[in-house]
Amino acid sequence: MRRALLPAALAVVLANLAGCRGTGEEYAPLRHPFRGATLVVDADSTAAHWRDEHDARWLDPIADTPQARWLTGPADLADLRPYLDAARDRRALPVVVIYHVPDRDCGPDAGGAADAEAYTRFIERTVAVLGDSRAAVVLEPDAVADECFDDDRAALLADATRRLSEAGQHVYLDAGNSRWRSPEEMAGRLRRAGVARAEGFAVNVANRQSTADSQRWGLRLSKLVGDREMVIDTSRNGVPAPPDDQWCNPPRQALGQPPTTRPGLPRVAACSGSRARASRTGRVAGASPRPASSGRLRPGP
Repeated sequence: MRRALLPAALAVVLANLAGCRGTGEEYAPLRHPFRGATLVVDADSTAAHWRDEHDARWLDPIADTPQARWLTGPADLADLRPYLDAARDRRALPVVVIYHVPDRDCGPDAGGAADAEAYTRFIERTVAVLGDSRAAVVLEPDAVADECFDDDRAALLADATRRLSEAGQHVYLDAGNSRWRSPEEMAGRLRRAGVARAEGFAVNVANRQSTADSQRWGLRLSKLVGDREMVIDTSRNGVPAPPDDQWCNPPRQALGQPPTTRPGLPRVAACSGSRARASRTGRVAGASPRPASSGRLRPGP
């Protein structure tokens, strides 16, 4: 009798495992945009301008390294076309970070679009400006992992993912970092946010977790979301993350591994510099202003 029950029990286990991979929706075929690609060194970055204006050659490790172009609102779209044109001239892959979801930081003065309609208009305008350029798009850092993620936000992100993907862009939904949510919880959130239409997910954009920890966590997550690939942000993880997971301007920081489209790690499409390398996250309520950089840079391993 026990032997007779084994096939049935095995079928239940396999069905549960299949259910973990998705909700029955088919996953779009992977296009692997980073394979063999060259990344863009942005001559119009803040670091490049500051270096040139102050003859600060110590900023070369930042200014001469590929970085993503951030879109935090409609005003940023005006400068996007020259960046895309430079990428086209160099036959390079542009990387864009969209960071404008309503209630972006989940609280008073949270920033982002005024409402869902304004966000949809912003995505439509972004699609129009991207035009026939093909970019890797990191969609909304922290939006899926954050406390205020709900059905409304999931629907907005799923719609944005659909619009961008249908326009030929390569979307990587942000998945937070390896110390925030379990792979199982994050997988459920990513499914609701439309990961089935995305190229993959991004890890560590707003944090400093190690590349090894990020990849281990991302591998578990990938298995639960249709074997999507990940992009790991290595711009600020050159030293171990602060023990208390301080995310805003910890006193000890270092550049991580330079961006590469040949990371040599399973399921990792690229190690990127989504966050401006060695930049500070900005001001925190109650904090004193800090300089943009101490002037001391230490390359990661």
